[in-house]
Amino acid sequence: MQINFKVAFRAGLLTLSFLFLVGCSQAPKKPDMPKDQVESQTKPLATDLSAEDEYQFALDLAGLEVKRQRYDRAEGILQKLRKAEREDIRVYRLLAQVYEAQKKPEMALIAWQQANKFTDKTISDEAELARLALMNEQYASAEAIYQTWLLSADELQKVSGLNNLGFSAILQKKYSAAKAYFQQALEVDPLNAKAINNLKLVTKLME
Repeated sequence: MQINFKVAFRAGLLTLSFLFLVGCSQAPKKPDMPKDQVESQTKPLATDLSAEDEYQFALDLAGLEVKRQRYDRAEGILQKLRKAEREDIRVYRLLAQVYEAQKKPEMALIAWQQANKFTDKTISDEAELARLALMNEQYASAEAIYQTWLLSADELQKVSGLNNLGFSAILQKKYSAAKAYFQQALEVDPLNAKAINNLKLVTKLME
């Protein structure tokens, strides 16, 4: 039997909305009001939300759960969203945050890999992917990203790439290579504090 993901998603969203509302604290009971006032104040709210509105509501709710550090709840919502709409980079960004907070760096890395497949990825998305690659000792993957930054006309991005390549070399105990990267960074930006400090560090490590 084939599952209609959109129907399942809407049903799941209604359940989440109900649980979210039930979890709120109850307001003090108000005194009884005349019937005509009750009728005027109890008109039903609009319930004809579009599928797009429901999707955005669920995405916002997932983001809120991440901020509240309720990662299991956030993951559940995000997985439903991923089944309903696979082409949304925001879902993978949030999933990556959830997995890293849950001490699952391998899953976080996969989520960032998925996010970086989108055409609207940013430098920040690349940086997060490279960082998680370093955490998982996938140095070649991280360095491939940093090498592309060296081709940028933006000096800040180029210096960042050199500093990060040097840091990756330090992790692999390739101190001579690391020193060379930091020196190159200082050639581009002689006052770059990170490169200066990194060069001091690697020099001590080489002694």
